[in-house]
Amino acid sequence: MRFNYLDFILFHIFFLATLSVQAKYFNDSTLSKDAVELDMHTKEINGLKLLHLWQSLDQDSLAINPDVVFIMAGKNDIYQLHNPQAEHTFSSNYQKIISSLKQKGIETVLFNFSPLTIKNNDFNIPDHSASQHNQINKANKIIQSLAKTNEIKWIDMNSVYANFNNTAGSEFNSDQALNPGITNRIAANKAYEYLVKNKKLDKKLKVLFLTDAPTKSEISTWNEQEKSIQFHFSKLLNWQKIAPYFKVPDKYKGDRGSFRDPFTFDDQSKVTSLEDWKKRRNEILTSWHAYMGEWPKFIENPNYEVLYSINKADYIQKKIRFEWVPGQMTHGYLLVPYQANNLPAVVTVYYEPETAIGEGKEERDFALQLVKRGFVTLSIGTTETTENKTYSLYHPHIDSATVEPLSLLAYASANAWHLLAGLPEVNQEKIGIMGHSYGGKWAMFASCLFENFAAAAWSDPGVVFDQERPNINYWEPWYLGYHPRPRRERGVPTANNPAKGTYLQLLKDNRDLHELHVLMAPRPFLVSGGEEDGEHRWIPLNHSIKANQLYGYNDRVGMSNRPEHSPNPESNAIIYNFFEYFLKE
Repeated sequence: MRFNYLDFILFHIFFLATLSVQAKYFNDSTLSKDAVELDMHTKEINGLKLLHLWQSLDQDSLAINPDVVFIMAGKNDIYQLHNPQAEHTFSSNYQKIISSLKQKGIETVLFNFSPLTIKNNDFNIPDHSASQHNQINKANKIIQSLAKTNEIKWIDMNSVYANFNNTAGSEFNSDQALNPGITNRIAANKAYEYLVKNKKLDKKLKVLFLTDAPTKSEISTWNEQEKSIQFHFSKLLNWQKIAPYFKVPDKYKGDRGSFRDPFTFDDQSKVTSLEDWKKRRNEILTSWHAYMGEWPKFIENPNYEVLYSINKADYIQKKIRFEWVPGQMTHGYLLVPYQANNLPAVVTVYYEPETAIGEGKEERDFALQLVKRGFVTLSIGTTETTENKTYSLYHPHIDSATVEPLSLLAYASANAWHLLAGLPEVNQEKIGIMGHSYGGKWAMFASCLFENFAAAAWSDPGVVFDQERPNINYWEPWYLGYHPRPRRERGVPTANNPAKGTYLQLLKDNRDLHELHVLMAPRPFLVSGGEEDGEHRWIPLNHSIKANQLYGYNDRVGMSNRPEHSPNPESNAIIYNFFEYFLKE
């Protein structure tokens, strides 16, 4: 008697994978800020039984010389466990695999099988014959006995599911229990926990997941590649690349400073629930648009003209022209990986679009580096106004603007989002935005004011007003201090050269940019802090952490720090890893 469709769902559905891990372990059981390098190989072995798995070890699986092997095999043998002879065969073949690994000095860890039935409240996975339950129990007893006899570790998947419940706060609900990706995620978590607990991630380590893979007919039922253990294990490792930057230093934990409380309504009532917060969020957004001017209608279906196209080694570079503000055209660069389909994307913003594609100052080639990592990227910039030193966008005219220029830049980015979202190469749910300095301010306002951006990285923009820092110059007329020409003399506001316009009014009303940051929740963002955004900026960012907690999320607000304003390879790597973790499936 073979297992049916549901049996397949609840059994381990894994591919043969090898993982090369380079990391450093430290005291709080996470990895250090050193990069984790993952070199993965997969091999599909359809319908293989334990005997065949053992026979193929030397010529196949062990050729990679693994340090640790997790055995997740036997699914295709269990249905035979209906008599003592079959149990002996199962045990004997399993032992052959263990012995082959021990002879080569390879550390071995066993996984047992999850149960077929999960009961909780009113939810009960449908009936299975008593014999099937008995077969699983027999297999698990054999695996546990083999672990004891061979003095090796085993991971109890059965108990994880046996303790499954559907009560409030449970990690999994009843629908998720039927999802093979959940089973794989649990297994990946358990394998990862084992490696961390036993300090196996403090050196270069090669890990092998040894399994009898599903048959081709079973694979056709699921998009297996997207739900495999490799995917979930990779996510765990990728998180550890950025996890340290999402941890508030102890001295700043809970410190929200003297900033205006964004969780108090204009009528002085307090936010006490997520429903309250959604209303308060709208109140904040409305008030800031009132200060800065209402946006024109979005250009939701922007046509773009390809000026030229170049085939590069890993991607196609297209110079394009499109309307980003009503009546105003711009050019930019669309970088698309070959054979792209439904990929995540990132908009990069700067003084001009050439820098981000690698034709400007070093360590600012964000669009180029991201396309090499599998993102579609769109690089845009304010070329003409940079050249004439007006530095921004003005609507309808520089001498009669109705929207603060920095807000209008955010609006233009929203139209760039619409352009990307209309491309078949792009997953519109996974479009982020980033920029450095001038571009950091631009990206910050764009992502906070336009909620369709799924994630954002702001490189040293100055995340709050600070008139002691000349480069945090939101008072300038091309940001929030718009006024018709002639313009005030450039520089820090003084009694003889005061700030003008909206910026001055925002200061008088005790408003600050932390009120925009909280609009990001629950979307993740990373401050890539430099000279202008030191570690003390966690104080305003703590407000965003509180906003995310209202949605039930932690680890959505991050900050890295470097001494210089300019980005460097290390700070950029954190940004790229951030987008890979949050935007890639």
